Amino acid sequence: MQVLFVCTGNTCRSPMAAALLKREVAGTNIEISSAGINAYPGDKASLGSQKAMEKRGLNLTGHIAKKIVMQDLLASDLILTMTQSQADYLKRQYPEDVEKIFTLKEYVSEEGDVSDPYGGSLTVYEETAGEIERLIKKVANLIKRKMKMELVVALGSDHGGYELKEEIKKFLEEKGIKYKDFGCYNTESVDYPDIAFAVAEKVTKGEYAQGILVCGTGIGMSIAANKVPGIRAALVGDVYSAKMSREHNNSNILVLGGRVTGKGLALLIVETYLATEFAGGRHVTRLGKIAERENC
Repeated sequence: MQVLFVCTGNTCRSPMAAALLKREVAGTNIEISSAGINAYPGDKASLGSQKAMEKRGLNLTGHIAKKIVMQDLLASDLILTMTQSQADYLKRQYPEDVEKIFTLKEYVSEEGDVSDPYGGSLTVYEETAGEIERLIKKVANLIKRKMKMELVVALGSDHGGYELKEEIKKFLEEKGIKYKDFGCYNTESVDYPDIAFAVAEKVTKGEYAQGILVCGTGIGMSIAANKVPGIRAALVGDVYSAKMSREHNNSNILVLGGRVTGKGLALLIVETYLATEFAGGRHVTRLGKIAERENC
């Protein structure tokens, strides 16, 4: 798979994004590059970008700006721009490639542009680098899912969902899917918001591709998880809803009721949920409206 990041001058945002994604997918066969729509070939990465990456253990001193050409798009499987205007320009110039062109935020179901730090202070560059780093973690998880690579699930329950959570752990182990158990670890009473917040915060930071939460009915966990910005927790009781929660709603946490959903059905729901990809398209706009209200 080849991923191409595009910005204007190829001296700030796109080389930072490329460097960060290379780190996230190190050891895979994913090829990553960057280019600029109005780049001056030979330009170095901006000092601010170099400093921001140095803080993250990455080196941009050898980066050389490259102007985008048709061959770059033809060779790429995924093209991620920093702004909507950049994406629109590429789609106009290369209409045959529109299906693989997204803004960086659009690809992870967010709205808006990545701000341009060019000419700003080191603080401005650091803020942009931090935003890109957050988004790249999500991009890496999506790419890994699409390539059927490693999927790691953040798993949690309260005492009411403990027994079903343990069954889900066995299922994940049988399928070769890695997970991290955030508790609880027995049937002693605990407060479900503590577990929900722990899992939700890890998922929204991009540290885990998906989360699964279980309480007695699933209601408490879903209410609590959805209070964390960026979380789309879906309380599911049937296989069709599991599929739609991923395909249409790009849910990032599955919630189950350990006292209302039987083991057999629950495992079918988990299997369907983890196997279904987000459909994108018109659903991106709808999720964007949710994110916009969430950020008010």
